[in-house]
Amino acid sequence: MKYSIWIFSKDFRVLRLYLKRPLFLLAIGVLISSFVCLVLFPFLLWQYWKKHKELQTVQGKLAYQSQIYGEKLEELTKEVLALKEVERRLKEALNIKTLGDRKKKERVAQGGEGGFENVAEEEALENLIAEVKLRHQAFKELERSLAQKLDRLRHTPSLWPVRGKVTSSYGWRKSPFCEGRLEFHTGVDISAKPGTPIRSPADGKVDKVWYDRALGLTIKIRHGYGIETLYGHLSKVLVREGEEVKRGQVIGLVGNTGSRSTGPHLHYEVRLRGRAVNPLHYLPD
Repeated sequence: MKYSIWIFSKDFRVLRLYLKRPLFLLAIGVLISSFVCLVLFPFLLWQYWKKHKELQTVQGKLAYQSQIYGEKLEELTKEVLALKEVERRLKEALNIKTLGDRKKKERVAQGGEGGFENVAEEEALENLIAEVKLRHQAFKELERSLAQKLDRLRHTPSLWPVRGKVTSSYGWRKSPFCEGRLEFHTGVDISAKPGTPIRSPADGKVDKVWYDRALGLTIKIRHGYGIETLYGHLSKVLVREGEEVKRGQVIGLVGNTGSRSTGPHLHYEVRLRGRAVNPLHYLPD
């Protein structure tokens, strides 16, 4: 079976082609395929262009976000380095070492110290997170150490218990009661008018209040850290045994009680681990 194809020219001449069935079907297939390609290709090209533009937009956003991310990372890195410097100065000023120092030495020994330069952003972020955690731990330890130091300072005598003139210093002296005899004076005597307020030179707890034959009305305060203070020859006691006292709190009044008092004054002692030490080492100039 044959098929005829008529082709009309511009001058209305007719060209007739006769094709067998297989060739005819092939020709029809080619025509249809060509038509589909002519219609579908522009559509596919447009779709590709559209996806390409979308991809460019996404890439642009990612590049911008990456730039912002890098800037933030750099800013955070600078902040962490600044914190490290503050931490170093604080520890240097307070003579404090923390666990972070030991970990830092371990990282240096393993080649892990040297900042965040020349590393991938992901690795830099991991390093930064690790550094922030280490700084947080170090500052917690620093805070704990500082609190301990401040507590010790609060409980270390550093004030004059009474304002007056030192009439007898700590150490060997001529006995005011036995002429020609030397005796060891375990504190300092500070002369003051009767009734002058006596203040605790540090935080502590009243350990004992009693009347001593030689020192008269006496107070002993435990300050912790092995430190005790003793106050003798008082005319009046204004605290009770077991009472917590604060630095600067009035605990009694100057008097002239006891057999070894030669006039109104305060006998003041500082004891460290049970042994009398020079109170002047704990008094401001």
